[in-house]
Amino acid sequence: MLFVIALLAVPVLTARLFVLTVVQGGRLSDRAEERLDTERLLPTWRGKIVDRMGRVLAEDVASYDAAVSYPLAKGTWAYERATEEARSALGRAAWRALSVEARQRETDARLAPWQHRQTQLHEVLAVRGGLSSAELEARLQAIAARIDSRTAAVYERALASRRERGLSLDIPSEPIREMREFHPVLRDIAPETANELRKLADTMPGGVAVADATRRNHPWEATEVEISRERLPRRIRTSVPMVMRLEGALDGLLGSIRHETWEADLKRRPFEKTLDDGTIEVDLGGYRVGPDSVGARGFERQFEDTLRGSRGQVTRRLDTDEEDRIAPVPGQDVRVSIDAQLQARVQAAIDPRLGLTRVQGWQSHSEGLRIGDALPAAAVIVDVATGEVVAAASTPTPETVTRSGPLVVGAETASMNRALEGAYPPGSIVKPLVYLAAVAEGAVDEGESVVCSGHYFNDRTDVARCWIYRSQNQFATHSARTGAPLAIEYALASSCNIYFYTLAHRLGAQRLCDWYRRFGLGTMGGSVISSDAAAQIDARHDTFATISLGIGQGPLTVTPLELANAYAIIGRGGVIRPPSWRSGGHQPNTRLDIPPTAIARAQEGLRRVTAATYGTAHHMEYGDGSRDPIIDVPDVTLWAKTGTAEAPPLRLDRDGDGVAEGSFADADHAWCVALVGDSWNETPKYAIAVIVEHGGGGGRTSGPVMAAVIRALVQEEYLGSARSRVLGPVEVGAVR
Repeated sequence: MLFVIALLAVPVLTARLFVLTVVQGGRLSDRAEERLDTERLLPTWRGKIVDRMGRVLAEDVASYDAAVSYPLAKGTWAYERATEEARSALGRAAWRALSVEARQRETDARLAPWQHRQTQLHEVLAVRGGLSSAELEARLQAIAARIDSRTAAVYERALASRRERGLSLDIPSEPIREMREFHPVLRDIAPETANELRKLADTMPGGVAVADATRRNHPWEATEVEISRERLPRRIRTSVPMVMRLEGALDGLLGSIRHETWEADLKRRPFEKTLDDGTIEVDLGGYRVGPDSVGARGFERQFEDTLRGSRGQVTRRLDTDEEDRIAPVPGQDVRVSIDAQLQARVQAAIDPRLGLTRVQGWQSHSEGLRIGDALPAAAVIVDVATGEVVAAASTPTPETVTRSGPLVVGAETASMNRALEGAYPPGSIVKPLVYLAAVAEGAVDEGESVVCSGHYFNDRTDVARCWIYRSQNQFATHSARTGAPLAIEYALASSCNIYFYTLAHRLGAQRLCDWYRRFGLGTMGGSVISSDAAAQIDARHDTFATISLGIGQGPLTVTPLELANAYAIIGRGGVIRPPSWRSGGHQPNTRLDIPPTAIARAQEGLRRVTAATYGTAHHMEYGDGSRDPIIDVPDVTLWAKTGTAEAPPLRLDRDGDGVAEGSFADADHAWCVALVGDSWNETPKYAIAVIVEHGGGGGRTSGPVMAAVIRALVQEEYLGSARSRVLGPVEVGAVR
């Protein structure tokens, strides 16, 4: 009987042996091999961000992180160490012979010293990290919870894989990689803290480690600029230059890095991916669950795939002590189109301390504002030839809000770069675009003149009026002043509404909005109503809605970058070249079907805005009848357009209690957009857009800001040859 039983068992054992050695042999062998290997990841570093001149704007520098093990984060480290000490003291054979209760007694007898060390470490981490005990505990719990969640996910995937292949679901839950690693709990610790923790680590095996790391350094975080004030409007003019310290002038462009991964990161490029056969594929450049450096905003996010490097890996064989090493691959450097020194100058031009973006007596500001109130503003410069953005400044910034006094309009959106993200009604700035669209569509002859009657509807003189047709001007019209219908050159220089109402009416809302999109409006954060919605305006013969679009009002918003780009298209003769943030990159070209002679007429009208006495940016007049030029920059050629755009009501909360004390509908936005080149060359080199929120008239408010921005181009030798001092980056908190 025993022989028969043994004989019957042989096939079963043989079959099982076949499964273990042949069917599963490779996988089991690999698992056994894996347990003879220990893996350690080597950190990589992000590429540098440098400006168009090669100045370093962001770079990784060596640092230290305080990292804890999973048991320490979980709170089981002291117990595990006491258990290991008991097992070692008794010997493994004697330990296995003990009952569960006896093992617990042996562990408890050795637990107190390890708990003391654990408490000591918690105290050091909290003090050195500037954290309360509760804050540190929350960080530790977050690390443990993240690893537990990851473990559960790996186990569930393994079960799903075995279920699909019809294998047994009775598998042990094995430790995952993160359980054997250390995890940062304090970043960028001081060297003395690192030394203290290294000493503690010697007495706390498997508890804490000091990890080599990197932190992102911004050499231009603080900058000083010297600004001449000799050509400012006379009320704030002085021969004494201003040395202005700027902090965070590039922050809105550079952006930031977050040190945690999101679900979208893991889906896009995971560190580990389970293949169909159940094996795990590792991408050393992928994103890991939990702490990882990821570009969150600005250039850091935009160029994440280029800046991000790939980790290295060291695999050590425990039986032979051999090591296999994969070297880390650093991220690539990115040269952006921005000029750091020019950016600093432009930021200084719109800083309220200079005075141009504070409410002043010479401006036509809202009745809700007071002299000295700081107004939000933005300025952007685009290289006409290449489409590269060389500066994009915005105020307020978080630092501006801190030091600018009781009221900073727009303080709640200080982290937004208004040059790129602010969407505003454009007002009269779009008028040259309307003319070029009308010519291209055959809605007007290039040289056709239009009579300015002061109002568009013959039966209504109180709506759709020209801006000049007011009681304070004795209801004047431009045609009455000139004695003739207006050609496009005069209409642009004087910003006659009637001329562009006429062109918009002939075009219709649909064709006009289609052309706005061709010029790039509504494509970079702004909005232009859809072609279908515009067609409905035409279908219901809503003349007022149509002609309002012709002067930049109605369902239309633009960003300063969109307007600078649109004027750059005019400057390069109708060639479309999308804005670029990379220096030296190739940009595709397409051309709008606009006659060159029409573009030349539009440019002549823009030239007269500052050159002709009737131009809206020619001069500002004071109460005593004296005048000053608005844009007083010698040795440059200028094509400009001002705009005063109706804006949503301005709500003011002066006492800061969160409740607005007033709402003012007369707080128009002030625009000035220009093309500028050298005086000896009739080719535009740079397109500039400036907006001052709620600044009132475009000429009086944004015109002087435009002049300051052009002077910045001159001082940095983008125009002319003059140059004044940029004091350059300084240490944060330093005083020069």
